[in-house]
Amino acid sequence: MSPLRRKVLRDLVRLWAQALAIALVLAAGVATLILGNGAYASLSETRDRYYDSYRFADVFADVTRAPRALMGEIGDIDGVLAAEARIVKLGLLDMPQMVEPGTILLVSLPAAGGLNRLHLRQGRLPDPQSAREIVVSEGFAAAHGLRPGATLNVVMNGQRRELTITGIALSPEFIYALGPGEMMPDPRRFGIAWLPLPSLEAAYDLEGAFSNLVLKLAPGASVDRVIEAVDRLTAPYGRVGATGREDQISHAFLDAELKQLSAMVKVLPPIFLLVAAMLVNMTLSRLITLERAQIGLLKAIGYTSRAIAQHYVEFVLAIAVVGIGIGFAAGAWLGAGLAQLYAKFFSFPFLVFTRDPQIYGLAAIVTAAAAVGGAIMAVRAVLALPPAVAMAPPAPADYRSGGGVFWRLLAFRQTAVMVARHLLRWPMRTASGILGVAMAVAILVASLWSFGSIDHMIDVTFARSERQDAMVAFGAPEPARALNAARQMPGVLVAEPFRAVAARISNRNLSRKLSIMGKPAEARLSRVLDPDLRPMAMPEAGLILSEALAEALQVRPGDLVTVAFLEGARRTVTLPVSGVSLGYVGLGAAMEISALNRAVGEGAVISGVNLQLDAAEQADFYAATMAAPKTGFVTVMALTVGRFRETLAENITVMITVYVGLASIIAVGVVYNFARIALSEQGRELASLRVLGFTRGEVSGILFAELAMIVLLAQPLGWVIGYAIGLGMVTAFSSDLYRVPFVIGRDVYATATLVVLAAALASAWAVRWRINSLDMIEVLKTRE
Repeated sequence: MSPLRRKVLRDLVRLWAQALAIALVLAAGVATLILGNGAYASLSETRDRYYDSYRFADVFADVTRAPRALMGEIGDIDGVLAAEARIVKLGLLDMPQMVEPGTILLVSLPAAGGLNRLHLRQGRLPDPQSAREIVVSEGFAAAHGLRPGATLNVVMNGQRRELTITGIALSPEFIYALGPGEMMPDPRRFGIAWLPLPSLEAAYDLEGAFSNLVLKLAPGASVDRVIEAVDRLTAPYGRVGATGREDQISHAFLDAELKQLSAMVKVLPPIFLLVAAMLVNMTLSRLITLERAQIGLLKAIGYTSRAIAQHYVEFVLAIAVVGIGIGFAAGAWLGAGLAQLYAKFFSFPFLVFTRDPQIYGLAAIVTAAAAVGGAIMAVRAVLALPPAVAMAPPAPADYRSGGGVFWRLLAFRQTAVMVARHLLRWPMRTASGILGVAMAVAILVASLWSFGSIDHMIDVTFARSERQDAMVAFGAPEPARALNAARQMPGVLVAEPFRAVAARISNRNLSRKLSIMGKPAEARLSRVLDPDLRPMAMPEAGLILSEALAEALQVRPGDLVTVAFLEGARRTVTLPVSGVSLGYVGLGAAMEISALNRAVGEGAVISGVNLQLDAAEQADFYAATMAAPKTGFVTVMALTVGRFRETLAENITVMITVYVGLASIIAVGVVYNFARIALSEQGRELASLRVLGFTRGEVSGILFAELAMIVLLAQPLGWVIGYAIGLGMVTAFSSDLYRVPFVIGRDVYATATLVVLAAALASAWAVRWRINSLDMIEVLKTRE
């Protein structure tokens, strides 16, 4: 082994604590890169393989009632590989253990080798000729402890039927099984059941007809052209417009989650690698300064500048290798755990966890480059010195220039003057220390804001806007007199009607498909709020669009939009935008209910009612809804809010735990390295103070004051950077499905600061032990 290689090993042993701190920060960067990319690649690969293996459809369309003979024409559409007609209807669950009614989606079994095939987890498929056998979704079965052989009571088309479960399955169509009117999957109150086609035909009077169709397209086929052809063929049969895979609820939510995961990968790893490069530069700059004479001697005896630079680069690379190794292990473990969490949440039948060598190679190259970059910046200045100059000790620091009168005017204590002078003497190193601690604060601020934002989102959505206790939707639009029947149900205190009409709203070449909600002019239960959270009255004519929809269509109040209704007479009208409302879930458009019915070309009809209930009579009300033949589904707002909080709490807690750990690593790494460098530079001064009679506590206080200044000055900068990162994350996470409000309270900044202060105190106590063990005689022998 060459002498310089032996020196690398000696330096690593001597500076093991600082080297380990740097390696851990590098490991955090590697882990986040592998964690995000690994989980993203695994989920993408799992999704794609699942879709391919079980023939997930590309186009979906609902109709009221269409003859099966139409499928021949649909199958002949250019680009269609396979077309399958189905019956899809909603039923009500009648389960003794549930007071409130649940909803079950009834789907006809796919044909052998057909589209959206089932992955059977337990049991068997139903007998094709049986009218009483079903297969249920795994999440629903697990929530109720159901097994093959159990029975299930379902209200189908107003009639109660007892069905026998023969199997438990998963489907690529329902990876994210979201019930009607719900914001989060709730397998207890919503499930999927697959029945033989004859059973559903008889129950819903659809012999020789279908209510839903799915299509598989040839590679390269135009989805838009196929959708246009399907809409043209199904127009006479009550169609509401075909949609592509990107608009299918399950796929859309899964795709949104993957985009969020991808956005996280672009934000966190660069922060860690930047901090690691600064740490390398800080540590190596001090090491090279201390070894200035050795560098001059090496150059004098014939070592080239390149050989000396290579020596220090090898020192840094050795640290980087340790960090990369730790990061590989931590990233693979955390990535597998995160992928498992997502796989469980999204109901995949299997998980393809990929360890793509390219991801690991990219992480290693980027991390090593960051470390070497910091090393080159540190070594460049000394290598430029001639040997004779390098062997001479550096000129003592001049603390008098520009500061003597200033400190006297401030009347600082002498120890405070020492601290301030030392920090200002090396402004770049001080600034890098402040920036490193600020990054730790920023990561915490950029993650902790989500708690307050979710609370604000729930408050606005469920306490200010949707204030009803329950929402009852009918199976089909009903005359307005259905409102009076709802008011007569037990426990109903207030009842307000609503009308939901599927439509496509367009502005020039921009369009969105959604349901326009008709509300009473002065609604009390389901209200539309302006950006200042004030209720908006429904205009006599015109639309109120949510902020997300207005941005998507690029319209403002006063602009005109084209509305093509997909129900009723399917009229196309031009309406003004009367206002823009606040909304966090989906794309929203609202009208006064009578104006909406006039625009559709229908009489006074309603789609359902929003209800305020007497808590003492809720059980009687739910029983009455089960007996009502027109009930399509019931949404219980308290249960929706509870499920929303429960699901988000689980996911956010996992991520926040990871973020707090990573931020603590940065804080410890930066503070400890800064403190060790300050200690090595001021060792002679501190030992001199001990000789003069200062206690260990007083000597430590000088160094701790420096650390305190660094940490305290970093807080405001960290808050600002964290705010900017959080704002960027909100922008990246926003989609047509939901928009997360960006709300940061003082508690977020306080919590982030307390976590970093705790990490800094831990580092300070570690350095305190080094101060207590100073050999005063050995330190005082340091040459002038």
